[in-house]
Amino acid sequence: MKRKFLVLAGVAAVTLAFADPPANFSGWDKVFEDNFDGTSLDKKKWNPTYNWGPTHNHRAYCAEENVIVSDGTLKLKGEKKTHPDASGRTAKFNGKEIPVDYTSGAIDTKGHFEVKYGYIEGRFKAPSQKGTWPAFWTLQDGWPPEIDILEIPASRKQHHYYLHYTDPSWYSSHGSAWDHEASFGGHKDDDVDRSAGFHNYGVEWDETTLSFYFDDKKFASYSRPTEIKQLAAQYIIVNLAIGGWAGDDIDITVDKPAYFEADWVRVWQAKPAKPDTVRILNMNFGTCMVNNEGALALGDCAGDNAVATITPISSSTYRINFGDVVVEVPNEKTDAGVTMGLYNWNGGAHQKVVMEKQSGYEGSVVRMKMQHSNMYLRSTTDGERVVQSWADDWEWNQMWRLLSLGDEVPTKDTTVKDSSTTAIFVPHLNATVAPYSSRVYMKNGKWTVEFGNEFAGVRRFDLKGRGR
Repeated sequence: MKRKFLVLAGVAAVTLAFADPPANFSGWDKVFEDNFDGTSLDKKKWNPTYNWGPTHNHRAYCAEENVIVSDGTLKLKGEKKTHPDASGRTAKFNGKEIPVDYTSGAIDTKGHFEVKYGYIEGRFKAPSQKGTWPAFWTLQDGWPPEIDILEIPASRKQHHYYLHYTDPSWYSSHGSAWDHEASFGGHKDDDVDRSAGFHNYGVEWDETTLSFYFDDKKFASYSRPTEIKQLAAQYIIVNLAIGGWAGDDIDITVDKPAYFEADWVRVWQAKPAKPDTVRILNMNFGTCMVNNEGALALGDCAGDNAVATITPISSSTYRINFGDVVVEVPNEKTDAGVTMGLYNWNGGAHQKVVMEKQSGYEGSVVRMKMQHSNMYLRSTTDGERVVQSWADDWEWNQMWRLLSLGDEVPTKDTTVKDSSTTAIFVPHLNATVAPYSSRVYMKNGKWTVEFGNEFAGVRRFDLKGRGR
């Protein structure tokens, strides 16, 4: 599985199996990896069944012999048979006793590997049979909490993802309690059959946020620091449950076992970030954040008042100093459109900035989100102020490039027509085109739309939408 390639028109070969973690501000260190090469489970990394024993909240006895490693993948085999050691055993699901009359497989890293914060990802192929419940998840001692990265109890075109935790009002006084469990998350529905091939499932976890990924694209993110702080170091579980949440209509037969396959499991942690002295360039206007006599504004990048120090508070959260004062949301406001200010550091969430590094650009390009409001910093449309706003509001003004002091400070090229303010008539289309932060021009006899500018990095398309 690790060496399969897709050939595109005889020009380029692109591997489909390997995936990089999402871009972050400081980079990643890989801290765990199993590609399931060889002919047996690596017991230095995994236990060959649940660490607490062979049964859980479903109808399968999880036996070591049903954990198979061959041809570069892990295969958890679900069979319609009662394991010899399961005679007379029952399990519980939703408070009801259920028989243990199937045999399956499970592995976990308890006692071998645990991680607190990072990016956890695996590549899996689900079984097609009804009544199977494949899962990729994490636990710690005691329950809750639990992170569910992948659960498929029903439709193969849907998978579930959650954080289970103790209701904070109870947790603050009593600690973890299963009978005060709550959760956030949901299910991703699409037209992708998760049993027809391998797909990547991941979660990015830091002190305040859980973000869930499918095939390396983030589809859900939750900033819930109160609940997330209940998570200690987590160990990883991969299992094929039968029955339980998946119901009792089970398609596994004696001659048709089910297989939950894993191509690989990997974990990365963010590299430690160090204080960095930078200029913060707005990529739409080509101006920088500046300390304008004690007020935050946009101005000349070359001035000493454009020099900022970014200091890490956690793996993804930072404070931004201009001299002795830091960027903040005045009066801890959570409204969109509030103008950002500068004030002495007091450690509040309204002064903490989450850096989200953006892919597809050279150098350090980020979006910056205020921790307390979950709103992003953007320039105003007049290019003079910095405000907080919704994630999808004027997104092109939310892109910031972090310039090291040794980097060349760009200047705005006023000879380039910026169609964010001027509509351009395109005779070929008999239409007026006015996309923000773009221009339309004729080159080599073809009309071309150019998205971005010299600060953001340019992406060009012809008027049929083809990349150039």
